[in-house]
Amino acid sequence: MKLFIIKNWKNLLGATLILGVSAMLALAAYLFNIYNSPIKSAAIEENSIILIPRGSTFDGVTLRIKAKGLLPHPRLYHYLAKKLKVHSRIQAGEFKLQHSWNTSELLQYLISGKSIRHRITIPEGENFAQIAERLHRADLADKEVVLSLKNDPHLLAKTGIPELTSLEGFLFPETYFFSRAETAADILSAMIAQYRRVFNADFRLRAKEIGMSEYEVLILASIVEKETGTDSDRPMIASVFHNRLQRKMRLDSDPTVIYGLSKFNGNLTRKHLRQPTPYNTYKKRGLTPTPISNPGLSSLHSVLYPADKKYLYFVARGDGSSQFSTTLREHNKAVWFYQKVRKNRQAMRRKAKKAAAAKL
Repeated sequence: MKLFIIKNWKNLLGATLILGVSAMLALAAYLFNIYNSPIKSAAIEENSIILIPRGSTFDGVTLRIKAKGLLPHPRLYHYLAKKLKVHSRIQAGEFKLQHSWNTSELLQYLISGKSIRHRITIPEGENFAQIAERLHRADLADKEVVLSLKNDPHLLAKTGIPELTSLEGFLFPETYFFSRAETAADILSAMIAQYRRVFNADFRLRAKEIGMSEYEVLILASIVEKETGTDSDRPMIASVFHNRLQRKMRLDSDPTVIYGLSKFNGNLTRKHLRQPTPYNTYKKRGLTPTPISNPGLSSLHSVLYPADKKYLYFVARGDGSSQFSTTLREHNKAVWFYQKVRKNRQAMRRKAKKAAAAKL
């Protein structure tokens, strides 16, 4: 009898151990499966995009993840978040979350800071409104929001130029990489910061040497930028404007007139040239009140180091380059000649179009 009881006890203990081990293995398999399961299964898309603005709380980020359907195991998520100290390490940015990741991989990615950056190139010579439009088309900032920041005191202070009223000229032309989580103010701040790096202490010293303030250099560079068709002409055009300013002559610059017009259809007329605005350098002597574009390094350098020439006039040749003159008589001859050349070219193009149409 005693042997029977002992035997049964051993069998019961063995069975209990087997059941316990089986239960532990099943639990381990279950936990392993949960830990390694994808954050979103059976999804058509392979990834989801979430934006995490600066200053976002962990709870706010969690709500964004949940809204995307990427929180299949909330308890595991919060446990791992606490273990990884995600609450204090979450990064702002635009993140592409792969649906095949597990919860741990998701959290580790969010604290890595490897957000999506979008490339955008700001060309030399665009004005503030054109840059606002470019940012809008790239879906990086709302156009109206950008325009509303043109006179923002906080951003104006970043330029380092006191008593400014406009950011025109300070959005340095460059290739940038921005996240869609960045605000319009963040983007403009980055462009201003790049300008400040370019217009360094050496440039400021050179401006003093030629008797100009930094802002005057920037204004003149913005005009040179709009007037120049080829890089080689830049120092020459800068020289013309320097010479005219020294003689107290009007700059007579078409781009300044265009900038001052509320509406412009692309056809500059004599009526426009006679219209009095603060930017009409045919009517007003000296520089414009603000820059008329955002100039690049070459235009800034050309204003600071203009060609040593006595030219007072220039006219476009029609191929991007300019013809320079020292007297009005020479200039008028050049204007007549290149206007005739342009008319001949236009006539030849019209003739070629008619000939091509006749063949169809």
